[in-house]
Amino acid sequence: MAMKKIITFSMILIFASAFCLSGCSASENNTNDFTLTMQIDNPIMSINGTDYEIDKGRDTVPVVLNNRTLVPIRAIIEAMGGKAGYDDDTKTIFLEYNGDFITLAIGNTTAYFNETANTLDTAPMIINGRTMLPIRFIAESYKFNVNWIQETQTVIITKTS
Repeated sequence: MAMKKIITFSMILIFASAFCLSGCSASENNTNDFTLTMQIDNPIMSINGTDYEIDKGRDTVPVVLNNRTLVPIRAIIEAMGGKAGYDDDTKTIFLEYNGDFITLAIGNTTAYFNETANTLDTAPMIINGRTMLPIRFIAESYKFNVNWIQETQTVIITKTS
């Protein structure tokens, strides 16, 4: 168990170093207010009123499992101003936004926000070859607001400057 923690911590350090080597500027999203809207079973998301494919060229869509919305995270976290990384050997996902880190593993309900363990209702998983993560935990950890509109099955993620 101690070895696993050492490996996880090492991966976080490597991931953090990679961001700093690239200037650490990619995580800055200084464009006033931010609104991202996406709908279950729809491969298109809207960012500040402009439509984009969530998972370009793959038609991947947000899904609901165990009352949690799972999404392919890369395009979403990058739209927020962050970065995503993946270790295929350990099936571990690394996310960074504004100097804060989230680490999750496929099939594991424990997620780490800056080394603090959190228990998820639904574990990250691979669906149709795509890594799917619980968006509420991620967005709220990074201080974004998340709203769910049941009637249209729409997720709205916002942040005001």
